[in-house]
Amino acid sequence: MGAVASRICNPAGETPVPAPAPPKTACSIAGYDFEPVKPMHEREVSVGLAEDSPTRSTTAASECVEDKHASISADLKEPEEIPEPKPAPTSPITLETLQGDWVNSMGAKIHVEGTQVSLNGLVMKAHPILLNENGTVSSVGRLWQLNGWLEDEKVEFKEAPSKEVMQYARSVVWSKVSSERMEAWTKQMKAMGYAGSSNNPLARGVEGCCPGTSDAHAKLVVDDENKDKAELKLLNDLIAKWRMPGVIKVAPRKVIPDFSNRGHTGLSVEHVHYLATSFKEKGFQKRKGNEGHDIPVLVCEKTSSELGQKSIENWRSKLNDEKGFAPQEHYERLFKGEELYTSLGNGHFNQALNLFFRECPSIYSQEKYTIGQDRDLKEAVYQGVGAIVLKAEIPLRDRETISKLLNSKREFKWNVQPDGTLDITDAFEDTRTCKQFEALSKVLDAVELNCLVRSELGVRDSHRVGQ
Repeated sequence: MGAVASRICNPAGETPVPAPAPPKTACSIAGYDFEPVKPMHEREVSVGLAEDSPTRSTTAASECVEDKHASISADLKEPEEIPEPKPAPTSPITLETLQGDWVNSMGAKIHVEGTQVSLNGLVMKAHPILLNENGTVSSVGRLWQLNGWLEDEKVEFKEAPSKEVMQYARSVVWSKVSSERMEAWTKQMKAMGYAGSSNNPLARGVEGCCPGTSDAHAKLVVDDENKDKAELKLLNDLIAKWRMPGVIKVAPRKVIPDFSNRGHTGLSVEHVHYLATSFKEKGFQKRKGNEGHDIPVLVCEKTSSELGQKSIENWRSKLNDEKGFAPQEHYERLFKGEELYTSLGNGHFNQALNLFFRECPSIYSQEKYTIGQDRDLKEAVYQGVGAIVLKAEIPLRDRETISKLLNSKREFKWNVQPDGTLDITDAFEDTRTCKQFEALSKVLDAVELNCLVRSELGVRDSHRVGQ
């Protein structure tokens, strides 16, 4: 049929001769280097010699067969024997057992001397080794609960504050220091991003923030001076673009959290009470220069606007679920008006002052918050403190950015002039050591922050545990 069709299409009745293919040339592009394959009739074929000739050339086919046999032989080699792990010891784990240097599965170097535990060179004064009545190890403070021996003389801990909740907690395994383990530790830390200037944990400004203490996404973290400057400039530009003139005193009773604040989770009631307790016991620290409380950053919002309504509904929902804030009627008067203020920064601060305004009881002791003779506190409660106030037109995305940067750049201290002008780009970085609690309180959401405050205060028997 092919011949018939060819004659029909070819008036001469002959099969057309195909045009010769263009010659193939070598390709030298990076990643695609190859030599042109010669046609079979142009390839060199070795001349067959006597079977027993020592100089006999093999054909391409025989070479492939030999290579294949060699490959199979290589695959059939005996694998290297992996040493059997040593069985887990059965002896009790005492204080003496843990003395010396260890490396844990999170990448931290640990040194134990007596009951004192050092994590990457930093002494954890609040978390010494605790013992049972029979002298065996119980835990490392409220960080790690001892679970027992593992193979190869490794010790397993559970990352939990108490024995009661350790069953499903994450395991943290300690291994005795050896040259092999230290080499593996160094490679692991470099892979996680702790190299260059980041490999000196003692130069860091936040207690405990060093290799091995926070391993989530560690290799994605970049500690870059240029990045800080760019983010400070962004914060400065957004505030300068949307701010109202001057520094405005706003009474805390007119303030609720902005809808964008802390990922829409609102505020931590326990952190609000933590601040109120601090005001009561230590006195209110009025801001002077760039010392004292942070400067509130607020939005002057209409109660009828879309974002104003979202902020109100979000806060109402929070008040219904959580009775530890000032009572709802305190805010309902505000919601009936035409205008209110929503907080992008320092929201816990304003709500702590509202507890004094309504003389609310502490969620822990039921003792009421009263102003007493503290004049600075009285002024802050009834008149408010100087705040940067932004226009209501600021979009949600810009609110979220400002709220996030105000917290993440907590170590940069900046001033606001009496006329409201500011230049955050020239803020100096405070590298003095601060408590990890203070640093974490700036970035956690409301639920996480509640747990952090309870841990800081050592609260164990509150009805709020588990909320």
